[in-house]
Amino acid sequence: MPPKDFIQARKSNTVTLVDERPYFPQLSVTLKDSSTISSEGQNSNSHLAHSSSSIITTALAIIFHPSEPPNDLAQNLKIKTVTGGITNALYCITGFSPIQPYDSVLIRVFGAEGMIDRDIETSTFAHLASSGIAPHYFGRFANGRIEGYLENCSNLVVMDLQKRTNMEAIAKQMAHLHQGFKVPPELQEYHNHSKPGLWTQLHAWMKQASAIDPDLGYKSKGDAERAARLLNLTFVEQQLKWVEEEVVPKDSRVAFCHNDLLPANIMKYNDTGIIRLIDFEYGGINFVGFDIANHFNEFAGGPEKKSGDPDYSLFPDASEQKLFITSYVRESQLLAGGGDNDDGNGGGDSDSDSQDQEVAKFSKEINAFVLANHLYWGLWAVIQAAIEGTEEFDYLAYAWHRFNRYTEDKQELEF
Repeated sequence: MPPKDFIQARKSNTVTLVDERPYFPQLSVTLKDSSTISSEGQNSNSHLAHSSSSIITTALAIIFHPSEPPNDLAQNLKIKTVTGGITNALYCITGFSPIQPYDSVLIRVFGAEGMIDRDIETSTFAHLASSGIAPHYFGRFANGRIEGYLENCSNLVVMDLQKRTNMEAIAKQMAHLHQGFKVPPELQEYHNHSKPGLWTQLHAWMKQASAIDPDLGYKSKGDAERAARLLNLTFVEQQLKWVEEEVVPKDSRVAFCHNDLLPANIMKYNDTGIIRLIDFEYGGINFVGFDIANHFNEFAGGPEKKSGDPDYSLFPDASEQKLFITSYVRESQLLAGGGDNDDGNGGGDSDSDSQDQEVAKFSKEINAFVLANHLYWGLWAVIQAAIEGTEEFDYLAYAWHRFNRYTEDKQELEF
């Protein structure tokens, strides 16, 4: 049963169908220098030629398995980088039409080594794709996978999150995810409704961050000194215990959550304006309030800038939060078979009052998860600084900003 089938395929080192898609455990994409792949796909030097060849060979093997691709197809394909993500290396290959019913595919080369179980994550993605929530899943190779590429779409940017129409549409999409995706039986041992992943993940990251050697554990020059100056992980550990035991409500609702809904993970169709959520690699059973709190924190940005500094003046104000939460609650009620319309029997005012009370209660719960979310991504960034370094993105600065904002929000929210 997947994801255990991935493990067995690696042991036998043979191409295996897992989740009804091919898995090539012996096939890897080699990136000599990913920065040399231009946005227009021009082969500018030998590093690019090497990387492009590896990416295209891998994609063709998976897409056409078990057959062979047309002989002249590879030379007509174009490759470009896809910007917006900091965890993975993303590439778009274009030129499959008219041989295939699509023209482009997305190549995801995994990052965040050791922080995400890619067997569980890929099996989960496969089921999200078959449910129509995530893009198409073509198959997996040793260090990544092939996904459908959303044509005629653009990912949102930070300032787009403040637009009313986007807020309402995103809220509705989150309601559909939380209400609509049912974890299949073969994945329930990994996505257990009785065990939301937040606290398990936070404690694991707390342990991992605390174990980083203060002198030799950071990859980039000067980061050991910066970490000693910027970080107080003893304080973070104390706060984690307090938030878990004293702040977050014990009866918070759980569902399958995205957990990383920043602007780059929200796509908008250019012609229809329809919103679609992507990149579910941190997805899992979690608290619904945490998922929304995470999205609210993403209004401030940070990951889209190399400096990693959020602008918390952009955090949604009370009226924006109410708009978002009300849209979410209404959509959730409709999906659950309820609704907020007057039935003609005088129940309209009562329904409205009940909804207002639910929105107010949920808003307070979300504020509690705002604090947990700062600790979550702050610890993630500390670990990323040790694993990936800080040349491409300043993970240490981002960690400091999240921990510092935690302290400010703790005082302002009066928990």
